[in-house]
Amino acid sequence: MNHGDERRTKGRRLPSEVVYGANPVLELLQVRLREVERVLVAKERRAGVGPVLRLARAAGIPVSHLDRSVLARMVGRNAAHQGIAAVVSPVPYADAAELYARAEAESGLLVLLDGVTDPGNLGAVVRTAAAVGAVGLLVSGEGTVGLTPAVAKASAGALEHLPVAREASPPKKLLELRDRGFQAVALDGRAEQRWTEADLTGATILVAGGEGRGLRPGVHRACGTSVALPLGSGVESLNVSVALGVLLYEAVRQRQEAKPGLETS
Repeated sequence: MNHGDERRTKGRRLPSEVVYGANPVLELLQVRLREVERVLVAKERRAGVGPVLRLARAAGIPVSHLDRSVLARMVGRNAAHQGIAAVVSPVPYADAAELYARAEAESGLLVLLDGVTDPGNLGAVVRTAAAVGAVGLLVSGEGTVGLTPAVAKASAGALEHLPVAREASPPKKLLELRDRGFQAVALDGRAEQRWTEADLTGATILVAGGEGRGLRPGVHRACGTSVALPLGSGVESLNVSVALGVLLYEAVRQRQEAKPGLETS
């Protein structure tokens, strides 16, 4: 996040963010769910900037051509910015209650992450969840990374298509959702039930923990079902985004078999 650029919103000063990378910036300009304040292009960058510049000009968005070193300072010296960035309004979080209501009405899929700290993991989960047509993603209020520019980069533009909301009290909410007819399915390497044995055809929330510690005990206990993925000898665990990807596509498989002709949206 670049704290040098700020905008006023309802009397408050909110920091703008710098989203970087060719695909994320192109998605920003195509979808326009967030206000793009300025596009930044490295002077040394030539290939692949045409679509970005055309969309920016058509929308009346200013474009600044900067030395690559200046752009690197703005986005972070270790960031893979690919010579393109955009100053945008902070990512708005979706309303969690609306996501729950929509998933309930549509027998849809939700994902809840508890304690995921790696922006790359969160971005990868966002991309897979968007790809399978999930209703949205929830992140716990404790110890989970927020919607940073690094997350947007890792999602390769999918963050513009998948609503993400905060959930302050996952255990309480999971119990409430189960009372409303949801399946709450936890990923747990120690579970006896295989990932293909859980019923994922109705309103379902898939729950996964963060790197290292996994799910907090209270969150795990609030889930009605736990499933495990088989692992070969010498492999103790899978990356959370990989494991969730397997489970999300298992849900797609079950839903397509239950309703032939169903496609992801």
